[in-house]
Amino acid sequence: MAYLLGESVDHSPICSTLFDAFVEKDEVMITMADRKVYVGYIMDVGAPTEVTGVNQEILLIPTVSGYRDKDTLRVVYTTDYPSDTPLRPIGFRQENIVSISVFSEEVREAFKRADSGRAGEEAAKEKAAKDQLVKAITELVAVVQAAQR
Repeated sequence: MAYLLGESVDHSPICSTLFDAFVEKDEVMITMADRKVYVGYIMDVGAPTEVTGVNQEILLIPTVSGYRDKDTLRVVYTTDYPSDTPLRPIGFRQENIVSISVFSEEVREAFKRADSGRAGEEAAKEKAAKDQLVKAITELVAVVQAAQR
């Protein structure tokens, strides 16, 4: 059965990724049409039928969830699910999945570091601009005071 299912998903990258993650027990990140993001393990990929095709519904045990920012589409993680508490799987219809990829905690941490670095650079630029403005105002006040004497 697994071989037949594997052969039947080759036509679709999303189906193929879902199936491979299910077989290999890889953690995946799924982005839904409503911009919600779920990270977790695929527990079931649904059986193919002649009427509905392959993988119409999937079940996922979540490890992390969040959303994609509406302007930047960056992932914002809001919930880390406890690993020591059994969770019920969440069901999804494949038609609502926008993207899926194998998830890596190392990549997540690398993005966090990059975002922190950018935030630090932006804060430094903002401080430099404020300092420059204060200096210009101070010089202007000095010129006005000198002209009034």
